[in-house]
Amino acid sequence: MILTQLSEDTENFHHNKGDKMLRKLLETLPFVHHQPPLTMPLRKAVVMSLQRPINIKQIETYVLKKYVNSPSETIENLRNGIVYLRKERFFKRDSSNLFVAGLRAISSHEPKAGIEFGLSHINEIPDSRALRTLTTYMCREKRYKEALELLSKSKSTQYTKELKEKILTLIHPTEVKTDEKGVIPWAFQIEESIKLSKSEFTIKHRLDINSDSDLEGLTPEFELIGVIKTAKNGKPSDALVSFIFYDENMEQLNPAIVQGLTFSNNVGWYSYLRHDNETGEFFISFELPDSCVFVHTGFRIWHAKSSVELLPGCEIRPSSINQFEIDFDRFMSNVEMSKSNEIVFMFSGTTYVQDVRANRPIRLTKDLLNRGIPVIFNYHRWRKTDEHPEYDGDLLFQIPIDVTKQFMARLANLKTSKKKIFIVSYPHPIIPKILNRFKVNGWMNIYDARDDWEEFEKVGQAKWYSSSNEKYIVRNCDHVTAVSWPLAKKLDAFEPIENVGVVPNALSPNFLSSDYRWKGSSKAKKVGYFGHLTASWFDWDSLIEIAKSRPKYHFEIIGHSAPDDLELPKNIDLMGPKTHPEINKIAAEWNVAIIPFKTGPLADAVDPIKIYEYMALDLPTVSFRMPQIDDYPYTLTVENVEEFCFALDEYIKYRPKKGVLKKWLSNNQWSDRVDEFLRLSKIPRNDGIAHLGGDE
Repeated sequence: MILTQLSEDTENFHHNKGDKMLRKLLETLPFVHHQPPLTMPLRKAVVMSLQRPINIKQIETYVLKKYVNSPSETIENLRNGIVYLRKERFFKRDSSNLFVAGLRAISSHEPKAGIEFGLSHINEIPDSRALRTLTTYMCREKRYKEALELLSKSKSTQYTKELKEKILTLIHPTEVKTDEKGVIPWAFQIEESIKLSKSEFTIKHRLDINSDSDLEGLTPEFELIGVIKTAKNGKPSDALVSFIFYDENMEQLNPAIVQGLTFSNNVGWYSYLRHDNETGEFFISFELPDSCVFVHTGFRIWHAKSSVELLPGCEIRPSSINQFEIDFDRFMSNVEMSKSNEIVFMFSGTTYVQDVRANRPIRLTKDLLNRGIPVIFNYHRWRKTDEHPEYDGDLLFQIPIDVTKQFMARLANLKTSKKKIFIVSYPHPIIPKILNRFKVNGWMNIYDARDDWEEFEKVGQAKWYSSSNEKYIVRNCDHVTAVSWPLAKKLDAFEPIENVGVVPNALSPNFLSSDYRWKGSSKAKKVGYFGHLTASWFDWDSLIEIAKSRPKYHFEIIGHSAPDDLELPKNIDLMGPKTHPEINKIAAEWNVAIIPFKTGPLADAVDPIKIYEYMALDLPTVSFRMPQIDDYPYTLTVENVEEFCFALDEYIKYRPKKGVLKKWLSNNQWSDRVDEFLRLSKIPRNDGIAHLGGDE
């Protein structure tokens, strides 16, 4: 009677929210615990759930033994036990204990069954231990969205917050958005500028590891690229980046070594953000530790006394070097299966091969490809963050110069049954260092000078240029060609192996629209130009003077890179860049085309591609002095503004004779230039290089 009353009083005390300490004391008293019926299934587990201190592991072990022998029955008995405890006990912890132990037992043996069991009770028993167990197994089963949904319905705690962040990191980046604080839980790129401080700014990144990355035993490599803005006198140690590596379950890895990074007890694996002083660009390459899937990348100020800003576009991506290795092997397989007897390495300083660019290396490459000749095309990109074309399985393999430099030795040692032709399109500083290796490995080396690079350097357009480098290339290549005879004469003085040959530019077969017809202007006489408009060689002052002297002529100027501060007369229309079809339409109304380049050594060496295109448009041309084009049909070259105006007056009156320009252009196609390079490649060496390394 006394015990019964005490029990009732205890329950009343609880419901009335009395003293918490007394209630806790009463909970430990054995005489207030209801004993489950002797015949109750899983009675032992129920009893253990009532005990204090609780031993969850002990209950889990007992339930697991029962579950292995009879899964369905055990789950049913667990449900009955939980119902009993919730009905008979006012201490909710008791039913929670049984639920947690049962969830862990089932999940450890059959995760899917455990998750199903957990989801059926988690709403009525929102135990934090059960939540941890349930979300852990859901993540192992890659049921990330369900786990996030469950956490969103749960009480917000520091644990749930951290767990949400962890799960977000496990989800593909396209499915994740920036949180309310602006933190990027997952990012391939930084979209906004970040002002760095001594506190770390972290990017959490899932690495996209292609299954092909293990091809031929390659170690997965990744690149961190981006741009920072520092003070003018910034030092390489102003800022650093640190890395923490995790496996697929977000368990931290502790590798003994990470190639490309340094370890510090203060920051872990790190690298200073050593950057180009002019562009601010940094580039860090590192090998990925074994089993690594996720990386936390932290940026911070280190020694900087002023602010450091991380600009948009920062990115972690698979190494260009690694991908080059993989794609190059695929490319060479295609090369060996091709019918061509040759392979060409086009060392270009231009952009990658694309339709909108009409420069010499790209045009030569396109004709080579049309003949089924494989081409390795080295190109320039302004920043390592710039996109580069992916290899799609054809006979063109493109490599940015920053990658090429690291693989020149491999290219030089290339093993193939094809005749190897190395066309050097500009005197990059790396060429003298590697040229002899190409020679001894059987490459036919041709230096094709498309511009006077020394003069370009003088106007700030080729800061990398070195006269000694170009002389070395000229003297050590098997053949040297130049785009114009003045440039050929200059290079011939460098004492090449053979006399320098002149291989001019040419016309692209697809420049002219099939339906093009010149019609002229029904109104004012029109004068036109298209091409580059930089003030380094385009004579804006003279053009403005010419336009003012001929106010009745309308000047239409097409192109890019014009100065921003131009004050143009009303009869000059600056039209911006245009596509070839657009140029065809506009130029059909022109009466005459012009090339107003500044006179001097730079222009003297030029053979402008545009003049071939002017001829295709059936237009006469007036140009400032340019020796290479003096003898071209319907072309007048002059020395000054006055002569330019008189020449305009002369050519604006009449049309070229029908068929004259077309006939001349028929022998000046890019295919003709490729024929010449292939002819040169067949001329035997005369320097005895083939005997180097032999037994004789």
